[in-house]
Amino acid sequence: MKPEVAKRLRLLASTLSVLLVVALLGAGWACWRIKASLPQLEGSAAARGLTQAVTITRDTLGVPTIQAANRADAARALGWLHGQERFFQMDILRRSAAGELSEVFGKRAMVRERSARRHGFRKLAQAVVARLEPGLRAILDAYVEGVNSGRSALAERPFEYFVLREAPQPWRAEDSILVVYAMALDLQDENAIYERTLMTIRDQFGLEGLAFFAPLVTPADAALDGTTGPTAPIPGPKSVNLRPAKVGLLPPLPTGDPFPFFPRPLEAAVGSNAFALSGAHTASGAAMLANDMHLDYSVPTTWYRASLQFAGQTVTGVTLPGAPAVVAGSNGRVAWGFTNSYVDVGDVVIVETSGIAPTLYRAPGYDELVAI
Repeated sequence: MKPEVAKRLRLLASTLSVLLVVALLGAGWACWRIKASLPQLEGSAAARGLTQAVTITRDTLGVPTIQAANRADAARALGWLHGQERFFQMDILRRSAAGELSEVFGKRAMVRERSARRHGFRKLAQAVVARLEPGLRAILDAYVEGVNSGRSALAERPFEYFVLREAPQPWRAEDSILVVYAMALDLQDENAIYERTLMTIRDQFGLEGLAFFAPLVTPADAALDGTTGPTAPIPGPKSVNLRPAKVGLLPPLPTGDPFPFFPRPLEAAVGSNAFALSGAHTASGAAMLANDMHLDYSVPTTWYRASLQFAGQTVTGVTLPGAPAVVAGSNGRVAWGFTNSYVDVGDVVIVETSGIAPTLYRAPGYDELVAI
């Protein structure tokens, strides 16, 4: 081998060796940062505000059981766990409801968050917190203090912030209300597709056609008093005339969202259900509540399983990270679930926009303009 070639090969090997060492050091440093952000699973820790010591044990699946002297300490401990294990998830939920995602993800998130900002949920959440009765406010404040204490106890900020090069902001009482609003947005028809469908049926087939194609009640509806709804009469030829050309439909919604969610699988069915059985219909003789909330898969999952023991009570079920409540569970005597009713609670209102600015419209009954 020529000396020049050998020299170049040695230089190349040295360069690759240096790059490999740098890559290994970088990977090791990143792994160390990520490992330092993992929650504490053993030992003891200090949490601000506790009136008495709290014990947290975990089963083989990692589900925690909180043993506290009172409800406030149980909420504070639950907040500590949420702050340790789910803070980034909670942060995204509060920001999605308040329309503040662009503070983390930049301009690409602004298109999506504009639809949330029009609701003014942060101001509304602040008003809700201000009106809470003292007992509930004390529980919420204890939970908030626990969240911030748990997150601060991490050796490093949650690794998601390390990747995004952001610093986590403290949790506030209003943020817990925003998390609930985020769930409401997720469960609602934000583009009013259902309402637009009803409008199309009404405009094309009249009220008689609307009553048949979209009845309020049907014989399949199970009322608590045992009664059944009537079958809507078939609309006559004046309402549904099959001879003319096909009717036009509303134009499709605009596509190309620059900050989209992953597409929903075609076989996925949106829904939510629950049913209860008395002991007369179960093998054990005990009443049964079955509840499936039909939420999308996510990492981490929406719910956080936990068992809370305080003041002689035991409440076990799933909690929503960001809130100090058991959303679906049991206290050993009463079981409760959570399901979306899918009732018609929305309306589409056409407003007259202003020629001065596209963000202004004329409110009905008023001469002044209102900001959209």
